[in-house]
Amino acid sequence: MPIWIMHTTPRKQLLCTLLGFTFGLLLTGGTPLAAQDSCKLVMDAGIKVFDTPTHGFVTMEVNGKPETGESIYAGGLIYTKYNGKWSAGTPSKEMKDIAEKNRRTNKTTCSYLKDEPVNGEIAAVYSVHDVSPRSASDSKIWISKSKGLPLRSETHFEGDKNPVSMRYEYDNVKPPM
Repeated sequence: MPIWIMHTTPRKQLLCTLLGFTFGLLLTGGTPLAAQDSCKLVMDAGIKVFDTPTHGFVTMEVNGKPETGESIYAGGLIYTKYNGKWSAGTPSKEMKDIAEKNRRTNKTTCSYLKDEPVNGEIAAVYSVHDVSPRSASDSKIWISKSKGLPLRSETHFEGDKNPVSMRYEYDNVKPPM
């Protein structure tokens, strides 16, 4: 666990952990040999985010209350915003290494659903079912057809009826600190 998470309140720890886990899960997934072809675009898009300045916005429900958060991937670090304050967190290389490991070990299946516009950009929409040793989830991910990067996602984690929604922006992204 990153040091910055260990020095926070339990509620902030939960949100930061969910933010990190959500970004990680949505951007990593796994691809067993049988699913490599159908998931390659989805997995490549997730890995590409670690090397691309990215501003992500997440909306979820925590303890029955709506919560929002932000993360910025820039300058080799992942910054997280909670309660109006930015914190520098995990180096993006560390997350990328975890993503590569998950890519080899998780069981993930992907299906192309359709093309759909997202903020004026055409995106390929994929359904993704991911099973890791710790959890399972079902997601819809919109990937830009021109940039090969995720534009938005909606994930339902096993045992939780509330979705986690994310949107990604790539223009004018700078570290917040």
